[in-house]
Amino acid sequence: MKRSRLRILKIGGSVITDKDENAFEKLRQNALEEVCRAISESWEDLVVVHGAGSFGHPHVKKYGLNPLGASKVHLACLRLSERFCSALSKFGVATLPIHPLNFYTRISGLECDVGYIRRAVDSGFLPVLHGDVIFGRDGIEVLSGDDIVIHLAERLRPSSIGFATDVDGVMVNGKVVEKLSAEDMEKIGDEGGSRVDVTGGMLKKIQKVFRMSYRCEIFVFRGNYNNLKRFLKGEKVGTEVIL
Repeated sequence: MKRSRLRILKIGGSVITDKDENAFEKLRQNALEEVCRAISESWEDLVVVHGAGSFGHPHVKKYGLNPLGASKVHLACLRLSERFCSALSKFGVATLPIHPLNFYTRISGLECDVGYIRRAVDSGFLPVLHGDVIFGRDGIEVLSGDDIVIHLAERLRPSSIGFATDVDGVMVNGKVVEKLSAEDMEKIGDEGGSRVDVTGGMLKKIQKVFRMSYRCEIFVFRGNYNNLKRFLKGEKVGTEVIL
């Protein structure tokens, strides 16, 4: 498959929810509206993935991943997905919510019908996926939004990937860097990482990115209106990850 104009945008759970230690399903409504307004102004050829934030991580910690716990985690993720997609719809975006528990499995590897997402984009929809639980080889497991982004990128071959976070970019030696290469990995700080996160922070995100075999433009930036607009216009923003 040739590289297309498709873009993949990950909205971190810390951008649209409060991920402090005692937060439980706490939405950052103003930030959500800002994110959705920016997306609504340039959503053609786009796939969005959002994190579960305080709608997912605290439930995993509290209930675990037995069948009842997994059900509670998934239902909480659905509530956040509904809020996110409803906000986008209010701005005139034709959202298509895709829930990983019903869409992904990990038996021999992570699998889904990627063609369905491609067809959705080509039909004028904005597919919206999210962090969730899925059926794995040994039972229920967590699938992070970052893992979804990497998996889709390898198969959809986007022109760019954006990771909208609650920090200005990737920190190296205490400062946000304009460009990040593999040689900088040992110097990466995890400033802004939440204490309530079962999927890892900035360092784990970057490690996953550098394991990608596919190459495209990748940016890590603060998820505010102006930065989102810049990314969606094809401009450089935050930290550019050089693969």
